[in-house]
Amino acid sequence: MLAKNLIAGASPNGWGAVFSTDDYFMEGHIYNFDPSKLGENHALNLKNASAWMREHEGVATQAYCAIDNTNTQAWEYEKYVEVAKKNGFMVQIITVEWNINDIPLYAERNSHGVPIEAIQRMADRWE
Repeated sequence: MLAKNLIAGASPNGWGAVFSTDDYFMEGHIYNFDPSKLGENHALNLKNASAWMREHEGVATQAYCAIDNTNTQAWEYEKYVEVAKKNGFMVQIITVEWNINDIPLYAERNSHGVPIEAIQRMADRWE
């Protein structure tokens, strides 16, 4: 939701897009996470985001692209940064502040039903 709100506010000309690997797990309005498809869906998200950035290379100073993924380590977003820079986009990494003591709250509030154990593993990998 944050990424969509940022793009909506920043792109009055309509040259904005949000790319999220989670979208490839949607079946209608139901989120159906399948870990066996994670690599494939991340690759598809990168492919589609890259294509969009190439299409908007000439207007990169006016176009906004958000990658809405859970990136707990830098290598998870490095390819997006490379593609963005190659196509003339300015890159800004936005980190949402979090507190390790609030992990149970995050498990309760997340919209995809991610269990507390998975959120703890993500927190443990954070860099």
